[in-house]
Amino acid sequence: MYNRQPEAKGCLTIIFTIFFVIFLFVLAFFFGIYLMFKNIVFGLVYFLVAGLLFEKWDKRRKTKQENFKKLAGFYSQLTLAEETERKEKSKIESEKEYQRKQEEFKKLPVWKQRGYASNNEYLAEKERRIRKREQDVLLAKSYKLRQRRSTLKANLITIDRLMELTPIEFEKWVKQNVFEKDGWGVEETRTTGDGGIDLVLSRNGEHSIAQCKRFRNTVGEPALRDFYGTMMSEGVSRGYFVTTGLFSLSAQKFAQDKPIVMIDRRLLAQKLE
Repeated sequence: MYNRQPEAKGCLTIIFTIFFVIFLFVLAFFFGIYLMFKNIVFGLVYFLVAGLLFEKWDKRRKTKQENFKKLAGFYSQLTLAEETERKEKSKIESEKEYQRKQEEFKKLPVWKQRGYASNNEYLAEKERRIRKREQDVLLAKSYKLRQRRSTLKANLITIDRLMELTPIEFEKWVKQNVFEKDGWGVEETRTTGDGGIDLVLSRNGEHSIAQCKRFRNTVGEPALRDFYGTMMSEGVSRGYFVTTGLFSLSAQKFAQDKPIVMIDRRLLAQKLE
């Protein structure tokens, strides 16, 4: 329990001192009055000496107060400097402590740094995240593949509808959607007597020809052989054979080592994407 007796004693001492000083002043004053009645000269001398003593005491009191203020200011500055120094030391010690803890943290195993209870738990969670990431990648690839298949299927339906076009309309469609799209300069040949050449192509100094055929079935080797003969007679560097069908194995084998670019229904569908 808090003891209040020392506080009470201190207050009583201060009160007693104040009353005692007042009592001395009153006593000195009345003693001076008494001397004045007895002998006015002694009374005047008494008050003169008392005044001088009081003035001297007051000067000393003021000097002490000034010295005390200076000393208090000095101690205040000293305390402030010590406090600043203490804070700087505390800051430096805190930084050192932080660095020390950082070094200790770096020395810990990875599973402890990540806040796991054991290494097995950390490895299990790591494996789970890797599998989750792989699963997300596979799902994304699968979605893109489904989207591409869906688009390709729709484009193949469009290719099938090309069979409804006339040969001239089909040539114009190939011109716009295949060659001009790839930056070729395209010139259409006359509808008759073209010698198997439907389009004349030019790009960056390269001259080529193209033949456009609407086939439902496969394109065989004879068609490619005739086209290759036309290429040789025209002296072009490359030839493009475009069809709505597919190329037979013999046709693919024939064109394997020749500058013939075969564009079938699947490639046409991809170009529409």
